Amino acid sequence: MSLRYLTAGETHGPQLTAIIEGLPSNLQLDFEELNFQLHRRQKGHGRGRRMQIEKDTANIV
Repeated sequence: MSLRYLTAGETHGPQLTAIIEGLPSNLQLDFEELNFQLHRRQKGHGRGRRMQIEKDTANIV
């Protein structure tokens, strides 16, 4: 399986869009798990307090 990732938007803007081409149709995504992993990332090491300030969540738009 070949995947292609495209991104658009501003890193610190209201939304960073990711387009993933090549996913199988009807693939079930676990957004609770994805958002859990994003929350874990905020507790990691970063270059400043921005990781602790920003609240990342994944949504289908």
